[in-house]
Amino acid sequence: MATRNFAKAQSTHRKFDSKLDSLASSLALQGLVLKFFGSKVISGTQEGHLSTLQAVSSEKVKALLISGAYYPPQVGGISHFLAKIAATLGPDHVCCLTAVPRDKSVDAAAVGPTVYRFPSLLGHSRISKAAAWASALTIIMARDRPGVIMLGSAIDSSCGLWLRRRLRFPFVLFVYGNELLAAINGNYPQALLAFKLANRVMACSNYTAKLAEAAGIDPNRIEVIYPGCDTEIFRPLPVRPGLRERLLGSVGERKKVILTVGNLVSRKGHDMVIRALPILKKRVPDFVYLIVGDGPYRGVLEGLAKDSGVNDQVIFTGKMPDEDVPAIHALSDVFVMPSREDLEEDSVEGFGMVFLEANACNKPVIGGCAGGVPEAVEAGVTGLLVDPHSPAEIAEALAQLLTDTDLARRLGEQGRARVVREFQWKEVGERVLSLLGRVQAEAKPANHTSHI
Repeated sequence: MATRNFAKAQSTHRKFDSKLDSLASSLALQGLVLKFFGSKVISGTQEGHLSTLQAVSSEKVKALLISGAYYPPQVGGISHFLAKIAATLGPDHVCCLTAVPRDKSVDAAAVGPTVYRFPSLLGHSRISKAAAWASALTIIMARDRPGVIMLGSAIDSSCGLWLRRRLRFPFVLFVYGNELLAAINGNYPQALLAFKLANRVMACSNYTAKLAEAAGIDPNRIEVIYPGCDTEIFRPLPVRPGLRERLLGSVGERKKVILTVGNLVSRKGHDMVIRALPILKKRVPDFVYLIVGDGPYRGVLEGLAKDSGVNDQVIFTGKMPDEDVPAIHALSDVFVMPSREDLEEDSVEGFGMVFLEANACNKPVIGGCAGGVPEAVEAGVTGLLVDPHSPAEIAEALAQLLTDTDLARRLGEQGRARVVREFQWKEVGERVLSLLGRVQAEAKPANHTSHI
């Protein structure tokens, strides 16, 4: 099957190649446009206040991070992860290309890596998409002259492969879990080709690294780089005046607060928590379950809460501003997200940054014993792991942490200590930069812009 999928991927990639190749002659013309119009042609903006890391080799490392679908203000773990990587590397070492439009409420002139935003990169027409890629890459190569490509996800495989073949750029690829399951199951042949040809594959956990090996990636080209957590933002805080009343109303007065933060999709396990609540009520009657986030599963969850007889104890806030999340953690007693593997949907939790964020706020956590979650939650030290398919086991873990305040406090404090010790973004950035430096040095790239 792997051989058939690899052949199919090569065919798909050649179709993308032909579209970009047909526009190759336009690249030189666009380069002339840059000389006349300079920064007026640039569609990107500089975002974020960032620190600069020292290069790890004599050759300066400059990467182009390509993430068509995942980058703020798009909400989700991958977008957050990639934005933090870019912010940590800083403008001297990275620029970014995405199709996600800018949030107009955000200051576009802030200091930071240049973020080039071309929404038409993910357009419906193949020709318009190829033209957008050609235009974006011409501008970026002329202005930033990167020496290595970072692909934010497998969605961007075709562009990375084209840059590798036509302009001899080395590329590294971030993998998270879902795309690897899809490739293993024969549902993502294009990604399979990128996995096999990438100079390095950066996995977010050891679990994800094992999936990468199962997908046929050479273990010597796989490097595990855990996500980080900003412990200055996520830290123990007093409860913000008025926040409990605003989110919980009279329902939450003097009650224990169970919290889940994340997109409302089936694998996150919100449904199993709701199924556990009637069991929990027998031991801990005074609680409220606060669900922060939005997504396609919301209607199902609302119906389940009503059918389970706990509708009055489950509150859906919808999407909340990122800056409010630490304050929301402050009013909670326990964080729970019993994620599970959904092999039919090629869906799995590769790690779980939300567990680090809750721990950093001194909160105990409960996670599902599936995917990469056991690497984010140290069982018995920073939280509890449960069978994500067992409402009874989830209820027991919740009851344990809601009634044993000493245990909950100890797990929360140990959780923060671990995050501070092992999951700082600065160290994550240094590892990524070191890897990029090695890849760039190994490839010994020629002057890539000479091909344009």
